[in-house]
Order: sequence, then structure tokens, then C-alpha cells
Amino acid sequence: MTPRPGGITTPSAAIDLTPPDGHGPARKAAWGLAPAPCTQHEQQLVDLDTGESRVEREDNGAVANPGGAELLYWPDTCTGIGDYVLRALPNTRVGLLRADAPRTAESCKAAAGTGFAALPLSEGRDTKERGFTVGAAVCAVTADGAVAMALIDHMSGGATTDVSVSGNLYVWPQASNQGLVP
Repeated sequence: MTPRPGGITTPSAAIDLTPPDGHGPARKAAWGLAPAPCTQHEQQLVDLDTGESRVEREDNGAVANPGGAELLYWPDTCTGIGDYVLRALPNTRVGLLRADAPRTAESCKAAAGTGFAALPLSEGRDTKERGFTVGAAVCAVTADGAVAMALIDHMSGGATTDVSVSGNLYVWPQASNQGLVP
């Protein structure tokens, strides 16, 4: 682990960028989750093809039009601090690659098939037990057929504050879609 300012640590493990069969070279981007105060009534959707997120009016975790997003980060209760929950959107292939697993497109593709149920990020014990920790990755096989590895490089917040997460995103586009992916 490499120490960073503020006590945050990031793993020094290398990532094997070898594309899986039927996919092109990896593109690198950034991704993140940043909760808004519950009083703003917003939820965040994250598209793991690009790392882009958008905010829409919060609707108790319901999403009318996911627009290619794989993840939803929304305030579940708005009763205080630590109300945000992360989950995969319906009809997506999203899973968690644990911090001790090989960082390859193939292992991420396999992890994407394991599912990702709702996870209150402020509940530190639950996040650790499920493996949502610095060094792990959220993995997806996107609607475009790409394999996406969203590394959890930084986490801040916890039991008394809503959690923010950010990191590098590696996307291996499906070979037939390489020309369509920026």
C-alpha cells in the first residue's frame, strides 16, 4: 500500500491491460461518486463505458431512464448523515472485484457476473465484509459489450458522513464497437 495525504492509501498492485478475447485495447478515464445533501433531492447515475455521471431528481432509488448507466448512488432515507446507497441498475452485469484478486480484464469480466446488490456505503463493516474497499474495483460488462474496471482508489467519509469514492476507470471496448467508442 502506498500512503497518501490525509491517511488515504492506494494499492500499488499493477493492472494487466491485456484485452480479453473479442475486445480492443483499454481506454483510461476517471470515475467517482459524490453525494449531494439530501435536501437537494438528487441521485447520481454512473455510466461505466465513460466514467461520466449525471444527476437527476431523487425518486426513492427508482430510475425512469438509465441512459446507459450501470450504477445508482441515491439517498435512501434522508434522516441524517450517511444515507447514500450504491447499487447496480436493473438489467446490468455489475459485480465487485475484491482487492486481493488479480487486476485483469478477464477477472473483472468474471466478477461482473456475480451481481451487486444495494450497499449503504456509510456502514463501514458491511462495505468491508462485502469487499468494497480501497484497492477493489466495481466491474461491469456494459450495454455496449465493453468490460469496465472502476478502481476504488480513494474513499472518504464513513459512519458520520456520506461517502465519496473515486478512482481510475479502465474500459476494454468490444472489438466490433472500437470505432464507436471515444
